[in-house]
Amino acid sequence: MDGLSLAMTGPGIYRVAGSNGSGKSTLLELISGFLHPWSGKVRLCGLDASSPQAREVRSVCRTSPALYPSMTVQDHLAFAAQSRGVGRDAGLSRLEAYGLKDWAEQPASTLSTGNQRKLWILMCTVADTPIIAIDEPFNGMDSQGTDALISELHEWASRKIVVLVSHTVPEQLAVDHSFRFQPAE
Repeated sequence: MDGLSLAMTGPGIYRVAGSNGSGKSTLLELISGFLHPWSGKVRLCGLDASSPQAREVRSVCRTSPALYPSMTVQDHLAFAAQSRGVGRDAGLSRLEAYGLKDWAEQPASTLSTGNQRKLWILMCTVADTPIIAIDEPFNGMDSQGTDALISELHEWASRKIVVLVSHTVPEQLAVDHSFRFQPAE
């Protein structure tokens, strides 16, 4: 990503596509503040992405879920809500739409790969932030989860910046802006 200049200035879905190794996930990590650019700046709502204050304006959902095997689905959501300073119901109220209501009392270790992804998305997006960055959310997702996520993405895009890193997107997902990254030569 040499010489990249990118501005996402208004609500909508900003899809970032490209082949493996082109920098899509690196962009997500720059938005998360975990990686720092070698030169230049990454700013979110006027804040440096690596500043503690930037945590309040972004929700980041990486590709691989990081779940505690023995914690239940509802315990994960309560933990995520508490860590983001939101009410406990913020994630629990979305369980049914994603098809996880019957799994609420089950430990994460008993969930399928798709259900783990659903739980991870719910956890990562529990806070109402103006920026959501989400990496390959449709991988392993069943139709109920895909429909629920598409519905939420459209709702979020009406008032938030949604950065969607994805090789493919479902037909029913309306993308407002699309960027294609090319691998470095």
